[in-house]
Amino acid sequence: MNEAVRDHAARQTLHEEVHSRPPIALWPQERIYSQSLIFTEPAQRKALLEWINRLTAALAAKVHPVHGQAVRVLELSPAPDRLLLKWELHGEFCGLTVYGQCPLTPGQPFSASRGRLQDRVRARISELGLEMLDPSVGERMAAVDIVLTPAAQTDDAAEHAPLFGGNTLVGSTILATKKAQVWTDLQFDSADFVCFLVTHQGIGSRQAGRIVQRLIDIDTYRMMAMLGVPKAKALAGPLRDTESELAGLVDRIAKVEAPAAGESQGLETDERLLRDVSSIAAQIEGWISMFGLRFTASEAYTELVRRALSELRETAIPGVQNLTEFMDRRFEPAMRTCRWTQLRLQALSDRVSRTTQILRTRIEFVNERQTQALLASMDRRAKLQLKLQQTVEGLSLVVLTYYAVGLIAYVSEGLNDLGVAAPTGLITAAAVPLIAGLLFFGIKRARRLAARGGSTTRP
Repeated sequence: MNEAVRDHAARQTLHEEVHSRPPIALWPQERIYSQSLIFTEPAQRKALLEWINRLTAALAAKVHPVHGQAVRVLELSPAPDRLLLKWELHGEFCGLTVYGQCPLTPGQPFSASRGRLQDRVRARISELGLEMLDPSVGERMAAVDIVLTPAAQTDDAAEHAPLFGGNTLVGSTILATKKAQVWTDLQFDSADFVCFLVTHQGIGSRQAGRIVQRLIDIDTYRMMAMLGVPKAKALAGPLRDTESELAGLVDRIAKVEAPAAGESQGLETDERLLRDVSSIAAQIEGWISMFGLRFTASEAYTELVRRALSELRETAIPGVQNLTEFMDRRFEPAMRTCRWTQLRLQALSDRVSRTTQILRTRIEFVNERQTQALLASMDRRAKLQLKLQQTVEGLSLVVLTYYAVGLIAYVSEGLNDLGVAAPTGLITAAAVPLIAGLLFFGIKRARRLAARGGSTTRP
């Protein structure tokens, strides 16, 4: 192989793309809390990037020139009191995840011990001479608190219920090895976090990182997907009214008879119907432009939730609803509402297009009939002009014959004056039919030539 072969300019970047978001290697007992901030203004993305750049510079951390603009893992404090901050920038939101050692306080909810980890983060950022992230850089869309701890497996949800304020728990055994369980109530706690308890019996550090990332993805993408639900519900009434309006319009089109040629009133009716259809079409296209991207994003986020759930490889615990079942019964119906609304919008747009085409075809047919009537009228005028022309040609034949015979008479009289005996009357009389015949056949020949294209070809 030739060693001088050049690499593609983007080969290194493309290769590293699959390694740009590796799972964090976690310790057996780890505490993770993650928050996702959605951007509502373009300036918020810029402000967040400036903050993470200042923090990166203060820690003297190395940043990948390409992937570092979308994901960074910064070590706020080294081991044994390791404290990590993972920053991820997505299309319309960003994620901030903190990894540290902070076990649950026995008999107390998640929020009691989570506060200690948050205080450590604030203190460390203050030591670096920086301020905490300004709340104005985004609006919190998801917040997850995950405790990873070694513990024996159990089929009794009541053992963990006190940690979740006594709420009904959702749980399952996860992984192909079935060496871990996940428990949650999928409810907001006092600080509006959704809490997860992951108990395990000796799993790999990277495997633990993947579990945590899947749980964060499930809650974050679930909430991002739900953004389309209020818009779908808001469109339900207007869509129903528009569908009824279009149905009534189609009924009017079916009952209106096609106007006869030259009837301006019928054409005005068709034009009014076309304006009404165009108004409905504009309204629907406006909805598609306004909400279509949101519904498409919800579908994409839903697929990410499904994938994260499948990667957990859940095994049901008897008598306990697992995450997949919960999402199928509570989350999927909401997403079906979004999909159905999107399908209704598209179907309504297609119906309007077909109705518009019917009206345009109808108007084009009327215009074609009017054009045919106009051509027929022009044909009648042409035939009348031809008859008039033939009449004029007949008169022209008489006039030309008269003048030609007159000239011959003058010539005959001139010959008599010169002493040549010429019977003027006889010559004049004989010239009349001769000249008339020549002129008649000449005019007829000219007419034939004109009918063939106005030119003759000689062999």
